[in-house]
Amino acid sequence: MPFDQTKNMLETLKYFCDSQITQSFSKNHSQVLTVCYLKESHSFEITYTETLKSESYPTIDSAAAAIEKAISSH
Repeated sequence: MPFDQTKNMLETLKYFCDSQITQSFSKNHSQVLTVCYLKESHSFEITYTETLKSESYPTIDSAAAAIEKAISSH
């Protein structure tokens, strides 16, 4: 997915922050991570599927960069 489309998807998650939306990202039919927007902390939470480790990112740009890095290295 192009970087701009990833950022657009994250903007959508933030816009609908009153809903509980989780987006999954896969590569070669294997889930790599999930991302959701946390209204309370105003951040994006990325959970990596293999490790179940979660990390928070305060901005759309930082979350999009982390998503791109995880997908490209998988």
